[in-house]
Amino acid sequence: MNKFALAKSVPYYDQVYHSIKQMIHGGIFQPGDRIYEAKIARDFNLSRSPVREAIRALEKEGLLVIDEKSRMTVYKPTIKDVEEIYQCRMVLESLAAKLATKHATNRELKEIEGVLVQTKKYLEGKEEPDKEFIISLNSRFHDFILQLSKNNRLQKQLSELKALTHYYMLINLKGERRKWIIFAEHQEIFDCMKQGDDEKAGQLMSTHIHNDLQHLKQILE
Repeated sequence: MNKFALAKSVPYYDQVYHSIKQMIHGGIFQPGDRIYEAKIARDFNLSRSPVREAIRALEKEGLLVIDEKSRMTVYKPTIKDVEEIYQCRMVLESLAAKLATKHATNRELKEIEGVLVQTKKYLEGKEEPDKEFIISLNSRFHDFILQLSKNNRLQKQLSELKALTHYYMLINLKGERRKWIIFAEHQEIFDCMKQGDDEKAGQLMSTHIHNDLQHLKQILE
């Protein structure tokens, strides 16, 4: 746990929150693993109060689950969960792509294009790309589009799915040339946005997320 050592300049609960999340994403804590508040407090040499606060935040995001007997475990994905979350994303992000196409300025489109250029260069230059970095680029593409939708309520609804969406993205990268398939679909969406075709951009975004859903279901099954 040394790599997750705490720095005093940041609130302890915030550091514990990010450390546990990183351990879940990195596979140190596996789906279904029991988590013990007292042990985490001992490991980080902290009182249980900041640990409890961090756990509460992770439970709210869905990454930790507390059952009726107060047993705490790492979230274990189910087909039903994946379907429900990705069905919501298909509708909401499709709308975001349509709105972003209508509202985006040339400068803003250039920013999205910059993410795609960076992604392509990174994939071409790495035999084993870092998953977290790829996901950060993937998220930036989706986040830019959501931001450019200029719809605050839409952004709020999708923000509630963000933690589990990131978790699923880690799984979604599995598979031969999967990273390039995702990039190609992003490029298609952007090309329609650049052409001002909001309907097609929305349709392609929905198809892109549907493809992610099918790929995830294959892996989880």
